Amino acid sequence: MKQIVYRGVEHGEALRVVQAQRYEREERRLFLNGARAKAVFGSGVYLVSNPEIAAQYAICHAETMWDKAAVLRQELLLPGLFCLDERYGENELRMDALRTRHSTKDLESHTRRMDTQEWLEWTGDEVRLYLISCGYRGIRYRISPDLTYYICYEPDAQISQISILSVLDVSEIT
Repeated sequence: MKQIVYRGVEHGEALRVVQAQRYEREERRLFLNGARAKAVFGSGVYLVSNPEIAAQYAICHAETMWDKAAVLRQELLLPGLFCLDERYGENELRMDALRTRHSTKDLESHTRRMDTQEWLEWTGDEVRLYLISCGYRGIRYRISPDLTYYICYEPDAQISQISILSVLDVSEIT
């Protein structure tokens, strides 16, 4: 089963991605405006169900690179995704992953040594390793009826038919 999903990037990257039919980088990134693309579920390609949300990400990427923004449309294979929703969400998954992989003493030690950003990156990597060890290929996280996030740990095998949906000139928006 496949789903149409979106990702926002700068225009130059969009052209390269469409040409190669694969993503050249994963999610973690610091933008010029101070915003961060946080990979709270570990390294992978992060996609969304809503093209307007993807456009917001595209604008952040474009401002960083002094480029136009682009929204990419692609097909995503859904089998093998771990499902999160309002009943079992990000915090529950993180705690299950950490408790499975570490003792309470080990977790306390990590907490004392890390700042918030380091903790988010480390726990994201722990979630990713936990899910992969359980046989999952990524995550489907239903935020609301209008928005679902998809995280792909095997993007080359999961994502296909990448095309440009829209291009936005950031200088005309701001």
